[in-house]
Amino acid sequence: MIRIWVSVSAAIIICVVLGLVIRTQGFVRGSEFAPSHFVRRSFSFYEIPLVHWQITPIRRSDDTPPTATYVKTTHLRKLPKGPASNWHLISLTRGLSGTTNADANFLLAELEFGNGGKNSPYWIDWSKQNPKHAGILWPTIQRLAERELYVFIPLVFATADSGGKSPKELQRAIDEQLAEEYVSLIKDMREAGKLTIAATLLSEALADYPNHPNLKHLAENE
Repeated sequence: MIRIWVSVSAAIIICVVLGLVIRTQGFVRGSEFAPSHFVRRSFSFYEIPLVHWQITPIRRSDDTPPTATYVKTTHLRKLPKGPASNWHLISLTRGLSGTTNADANFLLAELEFGNGGKNSPYWIDWSKQNPKHAGILWPTIQRLAERELYVFIPLVFATADSGGKSPKELQRAIDEQLAEEYVSLIKDMREAGKLTIAATLLSEALADYPNHPNLKHLAENE
């Protein structure tokens, strides 16, 4: 009888400890972005720590920032029908560890810029004040996001926000900068032996900038 009670007590203690560990270290939360629909959603679930076995269903909720809603209804081409199927990770937090940001956070940081103040988010105001420039900026941002080239996005926003350019001058500046960014990234991928990625990047770049001399040179030496 004593052995039975010891076993039962040990089992209860193990269950309590495991429950506390899962409660504190097994909670996973994060957010992700769908560039095709220009929306963000948050998600959360519980898992067994270390082995990362999911033990509860994923709970999701839409938390699209106002700037994204404004952009997709004002400056983007006709969006696909139906729910988004391609989601890119923005951030992820496991248990009591810190939050890890993914590349998509480069875009979301801009979309949320100025949200804390009393005025409208910065890029909503900018877009209203510069509608023709916004018509150039946002489709470019969406295209880069769909290709998961979020690392290019801060440069594009900085160029758009530099001022003093006509819409045509802004388009030329962005095109030249992105073409050169493609050139640099393609070279890096080739040097790293990631030839498939380099070929995909080159194909995308040539589709956008077929006459750029450095891109044509890379194509000739593929």
